[in-house]
Amino acid sequence: MERAEVLKGIIEKLHSGSTVEEVKEEFKKHFENVSSEEIADAERLLMSQGTSVEEIQSLCDVHATLFEGSVIQPESEYKLGHPLEVFKAENEGIKNFIESKLLVSLSAFRSDNSNKASLLADLKSLSKIDKHYSRKENLLFPYLERAHISAPPKVMWGVDDEIRELIKKSISSVENDNSDAINLIEETLEQVFSMIKKENEILSPMLIEVMNEEDWKVVASESPQIGYVFTGGIEGASPSDAHAWSEDEDAKVESRNDDPIQLPSGFFKNNELTALLNTLPCDVTFVGADDKVHFFSEQENRVFPRTRTIIGRDVANCHPPKSLEAVEKLVEAFKDGSKDSESYWISKGDLFILIRYFAVRDVDGTYLGVLECTEEISELRSLEGNKTLMSE
Repeated sequence: MERAEVLKGIIEKLHSGSTVEEVKEEFKKHFENVSSEEIADAERLLMSQGTSVEEIQSLCDVHATLFEGSVIQPESEYKLGHPLEVFKAENEGIKNFIESKLLVSLSAFRSDNSNKASLLADLKSLSKIDKHYSRKENLLFPYLERAHISAPPKVMWGVDDEIRELIKKSISSVENDNSDAINLIEETLEQVFSMIKKENEILSPMLIEVMNEEDWKVVASESPQIGYVFTGGIEGASPSDAHAWSEDEDAKVESRNDDPIQLPSGFFKNNELTALLNTLPCDVTFVGADDKVHFFSEQENRVFPRTRTIIGRDVANCHPPKSLEAVEKLVEAFKDGSKDSESYWISKGDLFILIRYFAVRDVDGTYLGVLECTEEISELRSLEGNKTLMSE
């Protein structure tokens, strides 16, 4: 029987009510150690045979206890600022923050409720852990999923959300002087510490197995959009260290498939990109750095008409003489960097037309052209309140 099948059977016994101690001996009989891949395969098999994500999620701490000390840790050595080193250092920073600050304020609050403000401040600081989890969920999980490792990310994301909710409830409970505040906080911290262990001992080995250096470069370049937490004082893992590593490692555009249009953030077939641009809620026109019209979208109901004969036409010839000076002045301001955008609007009967212009620049700030976006927004101007359900 394959090792993953044996491991699945052991996990099933846990789900059926057996204790960790009862199955630990059977685990040791079959396994001296297990790989993160085998754990992922066992969870995948469970889900394929009907075990829900929620059930695995509810017992993932028990699973982690079973595997504790037995998961093979791949050898790896990364430079300072490498995304995985930063990720691990964040866990160190989270642990240090809890032990040196939050547990101290919790202890003071337990003996004297006058320490409420300090405890609240520390709990609100802990809520920044959302950034750590968001980077994991949005930047790291996709690489596991590409490698057909889907169960662990789903389970872990569910636990992340439980922790987020526990932190919110803990803050609310302290603010409202609820009697369950201390128990809630203790449960929250237990979950956070457990997640740190799972990330360090199970998730990190999985990532090392499936990600290459180009993958890590993409993660490094995208990470600042989400942000870092709890690493400011950790040598080699601060945001500046992460930035320095990213600067040294130039991430190239990754070709993910055979589609003809490969972009840093995705890929298209020609017909897909054409349809997408023609589906945008605004009409777009792009004038290149050579001041000639390169492109316009062809929505069914454009605000202003465009014909394909304007492609390659000098933008100065696309406007009436009375508006030419304003056009040239705006383009010049985009070129010299004194402006990045400009908006105009026109009331025309029941219509309200918004026209926006944006300077298009590359990552080095080099001017590439002008993007014009035109949209009829009378319906948007009348919106009020909230709409969170799909229309019938």
